[in-house]
Amino acid sequence: MFGFLIEEIDNKQKSAERIAYLEQKYGIVFPDILKDFYAITDCSNVKMCEMKMNERFCVVANLVTLEGGDIDFEYAADDDREEPMCNFIPSDWYPFAYDNGGNYFYWSNKNHHVYYVDRENVEEQVYISDSIEAFLELLNNSVVEE
Repeated sequence: MFGFLIEEIDNKQKSAERIAYLEQKYGIVFPDILKDFYAITDCSNVKMCEMKMNERFCVVANLVTLEGGDIDFEYAADDDREEPMCNFIPSDWYPFAYDNGGNYFYWSNKNHHVYYVDRENVEEQVYISDSIEAFLELLNNSVVEE
């Protein structure tokens, strides 16, 4: 189903518990597609994806984990709510993926759109897709073959 994952695992119970904690902490509701997605992965094994968006190349090198890993959801979300990032990242945006430079792809809790923000140019927010499902499909179609 998700060709950009190296492997799928049974992560349903662990992810459900962690998502419930994150939803309570941030006052948000994870979309069903993300709940289903995190139920089959811990985000530790993904293939690199490269896509062209609005004359710009974007690379997804890794996904934000729910807990642990290189960059986890809580760490990234808390960082975006502190100075100076809170002045640029809308409060309804939450991290989902990132590139090799530490720039994030965010999903909006309001409308589920996906955006990309380069940390060197935070005022330029690049619209990526109108849904998380569409973004996951972009990832499926943009795997860099080794």
